[in-house]
Amino acid sequence: MNNIRQQRVTELLYEELSIMISNELDDPHLSLLTVTGVQVSRDLRNAKIFVSHQQEDVSRAEMLRHLRKATPYLRSQLAERCSLRLVPELLFYYDDTPEKVGRVQEILQQIAQERQQSPAVPENATTS
Repeated sequence: MNNIRQQRVTELLYEELSIMISNELDDPHLSLLTVTGVQVSRDLRNAKIFVSHQQEDVSRAEMLRHLRKATPYLRSQLAERCSLRLVPELLFYYDDTPEKVGRVQEILQQIAQERQQSPAVPENATTS
């Protein structure tokens, strides 16, 4: 039973925080911010919110600092919008998975280009 409730709260927080962060926060440091994931603890008291952004001129630390400043507002809005007995403590983390995926794709493209440029060696060819 607890797992079902935990999953529902996770989905609810993901949806609501995605909307609030992208549409309602007026902080320019938080523009182009994306919620990539949410993990809620079993006791529903803490929620890890994973975010990423595409802004080159804002550092990760600065973005997380501004999110922490917005946390009281976000929690109060969650309390108003959601029918939760207890609004979890929001803990923000930077998710660098999209960057890692991009880097892996670059490496795979380089390998594919190198294979196309190198002469093909027949499989049945033996060296003497």
